[in-house]
Amino acid sequence: MKRILYILSVMLLVMLTTACEDYLDKSPDSESFTKEEVFSDYTMAQQFVDQLLIPSYWDCDPWDDRAWASEKETATGLPLQMNGSRDRITDDCTPAHLKLTSDKMYNIRRGDFIAAQNDRDFRWMPNQWRRWDVKWKAIRIANLSITNIDQLIDATEEEKANILGLAYFMKGHFYFQVVQNWGGMPWLDGPMDPSGDMDLPRDDYATTMQNIAESFDMAAKYLPTIVASAEWGRPSRVAALTYKAKALLFAASPFANPTNNQKMWEDAAIAAGEALAAAKSSGYYQLIEKDKWRNLFHGCVEETFQEILFGIFHKDKQWKKGQPDWWYSGIRSKAFGSGAAAESVTENLAQCFTWSNGDPIDPTTAEYKTTPYTGDGINHTGRDPRFDMSIVYNGQANPMTTRLGRNVQIWNESYDNKAAEELKLDAQGSSQKGYTITGYYNWKLKADANFKNNAKTSHMFNFIRLADLYLFYAEAANRAYGPTTPAPGFSMSAVEVLNELRARVDMPAYDNSTPGLTIGSIDEFEQKIRNEYRVETAFEDKRFYNLRRWRILDKAETLEQMGMYIKKTGADEFEYSIVRIDETYQLYYQEQHYLFPIENSDTFLGPDFVQNPGW
Repeated sequence: MKRILYILSVMLLVMLTTACEDYLDKSPDSESFTKEEVFSDYTMAQQFVDQLLIPSYWDCDPWDDRAWASEKETATGLPLQMNGSRDRITDDCTPAHLKLTSDKMYNIRRGDFIAAQNDRDFRWMPNQWRRWDVKWKAIRIANLSITNIDQLIDATEEEKANILGLAYFMKGHFYFQVVQNWGGMPWLDGPMDPSGDMDLPRDDYATTMQNIAESFDMAAKYLPTIVASAEWGRPSRVAALTYKAKALLFAASPFANPTNNQKMWEDAAIAAGEALAAAKSSGYYQLIEKDKWRNLFHGCVEETFQEILFGIFHKDKQWKKGQPDWWYSGIRSKAFGSGAAAESVTENLAQCFTWSNGDPIDPTTAEYKTTPYTGDGINHTGRDPRFDMSIVYNGQANPMTTRLGRNVQIWNESYDNKAAEELKLDAQGSSQKGYTITGYYNWKLKADANFKNNAKTSHMFNFIRLADLYLFYAEAANRAYGPTTPAPGFSMSAVEVLNELRARVDMPAYDNSTPGLTIGSIDEFEQKIRNEYRVETAFEDKRFYNLRRWRILDKAETLEQMGMYIKKTGADEFEYSIVRIDETYQLYYQEQHYLFPIENSDTFLGPDFVQNPGW
């Protein structure tokens, strides 16, 4: 804690040696400038807060040209791999071929966060890159911008609003990242006085999230309703209202709200309704159509910016043969560009994608054991369209293979001993390094262009998108008012909003007249909402935090990891068997894993700033 408060109390050393387009030669947050110099000039003050939008320092940028160079991955703020937790530490997917105790991801999945603390892909742990410090430093910059706004005597009210809107938004953004990882924190409204009491007690999780919501509410007062694609990257009022709803939803969820305080659910529902109303009335923000759904993540188009509310955009980034794809979604098969570091999607996730008519998956049926992806043509004729857009599976007419005149080939054994192109096995019958261990790959984040050397494409990472807001509202309104009653101030119920989200991918609506699509009770409909979260936002670095806030991270149904064993029995015939994958890839979370440990040296200042439970 002493180090954190020091960061919040004094001017820091040079933050960056490089910066974004049109940025100052000297970073304002450095010894080259005094506070008086920064806040005596509007341009400098705007640039001071604008530095929080440089992803290669605050949020890491895996597509910077230097992102793969280990000598650049240091505490100096140069690019690091983005999004530490990823879905690789959840029940949605696992890295292929962990190296047991020498592999940090293995230690994370086993629950040994301390042994994993130096993993390059797990940036939320306190380690030599000090992501913990960086988030607090960002909060300090936001606070300085807010508390010194009146020193800008040469600035117009509109110019001050530009600074305040961004400062309040980014303060909430970075506080949110701290809290969802390490729990409740002291709320700081300004830079700390180093001569004052630095042993501050920690607020609880819900209280801090409510404070975060207030920061986003303040941001919404100053930000423009719309940020068009030309200015994309800056937050809008709709983004601030959405993030406010998200913070209140996290505060209302079981982890932070064990007594199920209904007022907290009502607050979250009303906030989400306000945000959704603002988005709908903007004339700009809208859900992207089904045929462009994958363009939310790569090959971005104009409509991408109408759904992604806040994120990091990587334009025209080059992929080289053999290099891991964005977010480690490489596929080693030649058809997919011989990428590295494949992710194996679990059968747990695959079964969440229902049949196209809305019927849930029943893995015990003969249909699922022989035609699990297409259906038998009698009972079912395919899956939720997002299944085909998210996952690579055996027999899929994937564009990477159809250009070669075949479908995807994934099988563990064959009647004619022919090897599958997308699953190479060793002499013992196990998948070779880099090939799937579950029978599935991540397709959602694999850019179509990434099969030829030096191909360029655009990629998008999102913190919040409009689909998230639909889910936030559905969850909170259902809990507060039931599935069919709108929240005050908004015209749609939880089920109506969820049905609108499903309709954009041609999935049928929930109602009380169609078997398999009944709405049911509040608890029953919540399970449908949770399944929609999992299907819609798979591999977007959101599952881990949902598991935490729903308090199901350590439950048996989360921990056991399953895959698909595939036997080719004829030219176009297969037998599918669901199997528990090797113990190496199972999850072993317990109570203490609902929060990451804080480095002990940060808790030694005094008794009030305490370590997280179990650490």
